[in-house]
Amino acid sequence: MRSKFLFVFLLVLAFSCKKEKDRFPGTQIGGHACAGLNVSSSNYHDNSLEAYRYARSFDAIKIVEVDVQLSLDGTFWLFHDPDLDKESTGSGTIPQSSDAYLSGLNYRSLEKEKLIRLQDLPADLKGVILLLDLKESDGTTNGLIDSTRMLQALVSAKNYFTNGTLRLITNTGRFVSSIKQTGYGVFFNAYNANHFLNDQQAALMDGATFRNTDMEEADVAAVKSTGKQVVLYDVRSPKGIRSALEKNPDYLLTDDIKATLIEKYK
Repeated sequence: MRSKFLFVFLLVLAFSCKKEKDRFPGTQIGGHACAGLNVSSSNYHDNSLEAYRYARSFDAIKIVEVDVQLSLDGTFWLFHDPDLDKESTGSGTIPQSSDAYLSGLNYRSLEKEKLIRLQDLPADLKGVILLLDLKESDGTTNGLIDSTRMLQALVSAKNYFTNGTLRLITNTGRFVSSIKQTGYGVFFNAYNANHFLNDQQAALMDGATFRNTDMEEADVAAVKSTGKQVVLYDVRSPKGIRSALEKNPDYLLTDDIKATLIEKYK
């Protein structure tokens, strides 16, 4: 009787300790704009400290993407849109605003989260990749932030964060060689595979970011065959998440962390 009980106990223990299988081991999962961009059901506004902490609460999250813009004082602030009016209590643009002004703003969300600087995030990345989507506009029509000021801010961020990896996304491809000299990996935000592969600076890049709907599995494979990494983003629905994972990118930036992890490990 005792041996039968022991057998049943060990059987239950074996099943309870069984780990879920990683169905897509070649793809690491990350949060888009921390924990999702423009998601009405999200608990927290994108690019907020609360959303960042939520993303980091999942052990399986290995990369977190944030949108950064340089203020008038040369400080990186987390914010996605070009104008402050719609999503925050402020007006104007971040590049034309002072740190003192921006520090008093909140998002127009249920939780009314504060706008934060990049260096309001915890300094210890604990092995996670922090991916900075660099918004390079100076807040005027067709104007760009001076490259010297941008590089100074990037160096400051590099000196602040520890125990992880900093990479950035450029939408323009400006001064990539100078950025890489500061120790950053660089991804190019491309329209499609051909746009990236035919770009003159592709050789300098570590890889590229693409909307999921702009890439097929063969496109992902074509970019990866050149030794470059592929980041897919803009996925929300179960169908979109599944299709993105099946394309086998190196990284998937999701707008629904829980649903993506369920699909990856079910």
